[in-house]
Amino acid sequence: MDVVTASLAQGRGIAYTFYGRAREAPSTQIQLVEAAQLIDTARLHLMRAADDIDSRAARGEHMPFETRARVRMDTGYVARRSREALDLLLSIQGAGSFAEANPLQRIWRDQETGSRHAVVNPAIAGELYGRALLHIEEQVTFLI
Repeated sequence: MDVVTASLAQGRGIAYTFYGRAREAPSTQIQLVEAAQLIDTARLHLMRAADDIDSRAARGEHMPFETRARVRMDTGYVARRSREALDLLLSIQGAGSFAEANPLQRIWRDQETGSRHAVVNPAIAGELYGRALLHIEEQVTFLI
């Protein structure tokens, strides 16, 4: 978000349009606010998961199964929303985002890689949490 807003503040336009300043385009404004909302949503879920872990650890308590499953689901949700936010930011910034000299390229590559780690996998996390909510004891992984 910081890289894109800084770029927009420099007054760059949108290629092949009449927008001399991308920040004045309603499409840019809408994509930027959608990215901000996704980032906020991801942050809220991340903080909830971190609070669950920290509070149980501080009390020396073992986290209940359903809460552990939700924390894992939150982790997958954060990954998914973060990828969506970054996708919007890349669209705002344009194809130049993928140039090796552009910091967004590294952020994109790291996000794409990290959010696909096996423990983060949103689909598996959803399956796991769904089973927990339905009190199905048989799970798809022992990493909960």
